[in-house]
Amino acid sequence: MDEVRDRVWRGSLNVRVSVCPELLLTELSESQDTNLGFVNIIVPRDCYLALYLPNIIQKLESQLRISVSDYYSGWWFEIEGARMPWNFPVGALYDSSTGLNPSNRSSLHQENSVHVWHLMLRHGQHIPNGVIPLKNGIDQIREFWMHQWKQACYILNGSAKQVMSLSKPDTLTFWQSVIHRDLTKFEPIRQKIIPMPNAVRFIPLRIHVALPDVRLVEPICKAVDNERDVELGDVLAREFPEWFEANEESSNIAKPVIQGIEVPLSALVWEVYQQLSSFDGFLHISLCLQAENQTV
Repeated sequence: MDEVRDRVWRGSLNVRVSVCPELLLTELSESQDTNLGFVNIIVPRDCYLALYLPNIIQKLESQLRISVSDYYSGWWFEIEGARMPWNFPVGALYDSSTGLNPSNRSSLHQENSVHVWHLMLRHGQHIPNGVIPLKNGIDQIREFWMHQWKQACYILNGSAKQVMSLSKPDTLTFWQSVIHRDLTKFEPIRQKIIPMPNAVRFIPLRIHVALPDVRLVEPICKAVDNERDVELGDVLAREFPEWFEANEESSNIAKPVIQGIEVPLSALVWEVYQQLSSFDGFLHISLCLQAENQTV
């Protein structure tokens, strides 16, 4: 098995989830005990944070003033007051929301980056805009994930046939491999969907930008254009000309980060996709700002 794929699959984040104070029992919200109202967990980078809602809420349930009847419906995460969508890989959300390139995180953003990522857990009847309500628990998450693969398959192959024609056992194994973090079962089924290099129609890309505002860009990207392998810098210079130029020596003010790794602009997009694409079939690219003393 490819070592890079294995390391991507095993990547994780340390997360502290704190409960919104108004959800805590009165005596706890007024308590001086700093060990209450939060839970520390280790989350795979390549997964949906919502998959861990039951585990998080069960650990905190005895401290809540509300009676919990559903571990999915009505819950959402926030970071520094901004809502956190569950429908993108955790790692991509982390990389874009911290807004700093990996080499600077430990020194410039120590508290809320490389060591512990702080999130707030909230609950209410009205889910904020930008967060998909979870009405049907883990079944809804599974259906959403499979729909992402159908989209990715269509972009890659011009048809969703490769996903639609998976046998029921393969479809079940594919999802269970995500739940149980089993790359040995995930990868063979993934390879049934990924075309040969000379048959790639387009590459499924999602570019996450958090500054100056949160947005998602889904560019059209070929593997080869005008008989030339497309580089990551080509795509970014086209989509973000104010931030990137298509050569490595230029003074770019941002860096592409994929799976927590700074990827050079000269990297071939198709090769990067094969090694660093996410569990949902897309290559998620987070644009992280450089410090002033890093631009040249």
